Amino acid sequence: MTPPLPRKPRSDSIATIHKGHRSTEDRIIVGIDFGTTHSAVAWALTSTPDEYEVITTWPGQVGKDWGKVPSDISYTLSGGAGLGDEEPPKSPPVAGVTTPREIGYKWGFEVPPLSPNRLSWIKVLLDPSQPRPQFVNPKRTVLPYRKEPVDIVADYLTALRNYTMLTLQRRLGCEFLYGDNTEQVLKRPVDFVLTVPAVWSDKARQMTLEAAVRAGLGVAEAGHASGLLRLITEPEGAAEYALRSMQPGTLKVGECFVVCDAGGGTVDLISYKITSLEPLQLHECVVGSGGLCGAVYLDRRFEEFIQQRIGKETFEGMSHRAKFQMNQYWETFIKREFHESGSGTGAGEGGDDDTGFHVPVVGVFDNPEKGVKDGFLHVTRAEVHDIFEPIVTQVIDLISSQVISVLKSSHGPISAILLVGGFGSSEYLYHRILAWSSSKIPIIQPRNAWTAVVRGAIIRGLQGDVAAVQSRLSRRYYGVVHDSSFDPTKHREDEKKWHDLRCEWVVRNRMQWYIRRGDVTTEAKKISFSFYRTIKAEDVKNGKHQLRTELWVCDDEKAPDKRDSSVRKLAVMTSEPVDVGRFSKHVNEKGKEFYRVDYSLDMTVTSGLVIYEMRIEGQEGTVARVTTNYE
Repeated sequence: MTPPLPRKPRSDSIATIHKGHRSTEDRIIVGIDFGTTHSAVAWALTSTPDEYEVITTWPGQVGKDWGKVPSDISYTLSGGAGLGDEEPPKSPPVAGVTTPREIGYKWGFEVPPLSPNRLSWIKVLLDPSQPRPQFVNPKRTVLPYRKEPVDIVADYLTALRNYTMLTLQRRLGCEFLYGDNTEQVLKRPVDFVLTVPAVWSDKARQMTLEAAVRAGLGVAEAGHASGLLRLITEPEGAAEYALRSMQPGTLKVGECFVVCDAGGGTVDLISYKITSLEPLQLHECVVGSGGLCGAVYLDRRFEEFIQQRIGKETFEGMSHRAKFQMNQYWETFIKREFHESGSGTGAGEGGDDDTGFHVPVVGVFDNPEKGVKDGFLHVTRAEVHDIFEPIVTQVIDLISSQVISVLKSSHGPISAILLVGGFGSSEYLYHRILAWSSSKIPIIQPRNAWTAVVRGAIIRGLQGDVAAVQSRLSRRYYGVVHDSSFDPTKHREDEKKWHDLRCEWVVRNRMQWYIRRGDVTTEAKKISFSFYRTIKAEDVKNGKHQLRTELWVCDDEKAPDKRDSSVRKLAVMTSEPVDVGRFSKHVNEKGKEFYRVDYSLDMTVTSGLVIYEMRIEGQEGTVARVTTNYE
């Protein structure tokens, strides 16, 4: 069987992926922002879209209301011991909610901060293509027996879904959700909108989708009203909310703006041009960017600083409780409020003044030389500046690069930079970006910046198929590897190989790019990779044959014409066995029989996911079911 041979690409209009979303039926929309350090959930009814609620009370929560819950989980046996090689007991079913596969876990605020079984940053493990932070190492992320990252994320999302359903039951009542049936079968459709980082790979998005389906998001159980599941990118969700929260007249048609979604793990940047305000319509104007420089990297730098100041041995000798108090102080009184001007830094309640901060280091002996006295370590403002600066510099470099790209694109003036996300709420980050812009570009921190993404997810769900973002730009090249006919004017003599079926000289490992970096994509159109394949007669089994297509990608600015180290295999698409009666049969000049099939691989690019189909040219319908296995 030969590699697919490309033919001229084409683009056909199709209906949007989620057909029939808009209806007169009252639906429940649930938005989930699954974050690196914290997650958020909001819900609304389609009949009262302006009255959406962000959940602020969580199991195990103590003290003030929180708009988010920690993205932590810990597995335990029924006796309370950490999960090892034994399987935990099963959970009794909870009425009206999905039963987790294993109940031997706690999540969110329920996870004791000092627990040695606590698993954090599980989201980072979903995308192996991203550079993994040094602090995500086997010691911190040791996975329980027989658990993969997607399994753990599925358990966490199951817990989020279950608690959300209990919240809906409390807010709306059992009769509204289940009617008068005694088995608590949902009679109202529940649609879920789940956000993913824009910088994530296609494989990571697919793993997120798999975990979400396992958790029951948008999956109808027997007898329940059906719901939908949609993935959107985090900065797109933030833009949906932020633009609607701004004062009228702030942004105008024809202007561009940059969204900087600075979260716990990732920082995503996307730039849009406004083409309409009523209804709101946006078009991505340059290729988005991003990186792993979120708030958790500040946390790591803070711990490394403390360890360097008091000594590694002393730091490792601190109890879990002492480190928890130390980190809580950092989170509450330094990280969120610090900026260099000396105001708004937690003075007063935090017990600090303009000379610096007094960080609790319980159990550490007094050492005037190291600044430790009465269980507190004195940290100067200059030292806090040094903790922040390398991470903030990375964020500003990303913003600067994105702004330059927009200006070079000639799409229009940049009217604002919208700063959202948990890290985006930082006083220090805001003032540093403000200083960088020199007041030439307004820097706007919208209200509720910490929960802007989940609020945008709700708005996106309420819109149904009418999205504000009309078009997006591809962040990479997509194509196939093929054998090209040998051309002595283009190819070297030593590259040619004889093709037995086609009876001609070819050159191998040539790239045919169907989507290029920066190409415009929309949800209303599918992009077809049209090519043909020759199949040896002996490769046909029982009159059927599986079509197998490898999809390759390149993230560079300019992709090569020949496969090299910059080109990587993204996925393998395999169809169900197809009757060879749908292929054309041929005999080559040597009398050898073979089949030729002209077919296309169709891609529909949505905000959060790429959907693939196969079609045989000239025939109605798709080629049965296609399985996509990501590398």
